[in-house]
Amino acid sequence: MVTNDWKVIFIYILNMKITKNQLRKIISEALALDIKVGDIILTGRFKNKRTVVKKIGTDDMGQPTINGMKALSFRIEKLMPKSKWSKKTLKDEG
Repeated sequence: MVTNDWKVIFIYILNMKITKNQLRKIISEALALDIKVGDIILTGRFKNKRTVVKKIGTDDMGQPTINGMKALSFRIEKLMPKSKWSKKTLKDEG
């Protein structure tokens, strides 16, 4: 069941009794990140430290990780407007 429609997933959960493992499978199928090794992401407290993706994996709880840190604590530079890109990326591209 791969879908981005959370209403369908919520109704599915309400209508059926499912286990935690089944719920994790549903959620993991619904999570899709447009990130590859070599992409630039912005990390840090203020999301302003430029980091190159070296490794994509999962932690012991099954959550996605990038370079060993939790995956949803960064910004993907290629999806941001060019005015927000780091100076180094603009220099490399230009």
